[in-house]
Amino acid sequence: MREIGSEFHFFKSECAKTSNNLFYMDHAYFVFSGRTAIEEVLKNEKNIKKAMLPSYCCDSIIEPFRNAGIEVCFFSVSFDKKIKIDIDVPDDVDCLFWCNYFGFEAPMPDLVRFKNRGGIVIEDITHSLLSVKQSHNCSDYLVASLRKWEPVLCGGYFVTTKDVELSCKFNQPSDTFLNDKIKAMKMKQLYLAGDKDVNKADFLTLFSKSNKWLADNYSGLAIDTYSKKYLLSVDYQRQKEIRTNNAKILYEGLKNNQYIDFLFHIESMDCPLFVPIIISDGKRDILRRKLIDNKIYCPIHWPHPKEECQSNLYDLELSLICDQRYNEDDMNWIVEVLNN
Repeated sequence: MREIGSEFHFFKSECAKTSNNLFYMDHAYFVFSGRTAIEEVLKNEKNIKKAMLPSYCCDSIIEPFRNAGIEVCFFSVSFDKKIKIDIDVPDDVDCLFWCNYFGFEAPMPDLVRFKNRGGIVIEDITHSLLSVKQSHNCSDYLVASLRKWEPVLCGGYFVTTKDVELSCKFNQPSDTFLNDKIKAMKMKQLYLAGDKDVNKADFLTLFSKSNKWLADNYSGLAIDTYSKKYLLSVDYQRQKEIRTNNAKILYEGLKNNQYIDFLFHIESMDCPLFVPIIISDGKRDILRRKLIDNKIYCPIHWPHPKEECQSNLYDLELSLICDQRYNEDDMNWIVEVLNN
């Protein structure tokens, strides 16, 4: 069965021949999800009263601030021929939350004045996890959601760049959640291999159930043993090569498509999580439906958050798949569907 995108199924990734150094060893913590990571950072910084976040982000980023009773405001992130980020930090903001986008370089502004007055910088490295430049030097904390990159059951990660050990205690995730996720990933693996006894609706229901449980129960939970072991064994260098080569095919194949702009120039690509494209004139959802009709499932980043944060990217952006599950033929298929 040929499909592109959607949830990860179980598949064999190449193991690193030597132990990889992707993850920091000092003052680093694996947790259940990206939200768990943000929550733990905020528990450690109890004096934060007001935080500034990007206007283009997922509501799951805002949620831990909301739950901690921290007031939020937003700096502008939008698209006008290229991504535009404008930051002017008010004097009453204690914390700045910086997002890296899609594994492409976007320089952090000068935050020396903010840092000198005691400001805390939290950097979301979810999208730059495999980048050469994973983070910026002025950040006090790094947080990431790891499920976006690999076929794991759950996974979040955070680091304090301060030379201090945090006191963190975590509970294990529910066995029901883990078993449901394992079952869904195995069923999808069999489905893609052509097993006609597998009903697609069954594993989609299990994925949906698992994701809802994760969203409702992330607080104070650890990563599971399988996922942590998997994350520490992967050949990330090989994955970088696959993702970068796949992305180059998409850039080359779509460069003359009159309906499509790229959120980033290819020169700023480091290691792409997705290839984000901009589809104007109200045609984004039409082209996305065309992809779905051809069993190509590309996500939108992101649905409008619950907070009043404004960005035109919520209505223009579509994330094209380029990950290690797929090859050159798959990328050419995406190009063909979008260009025809």
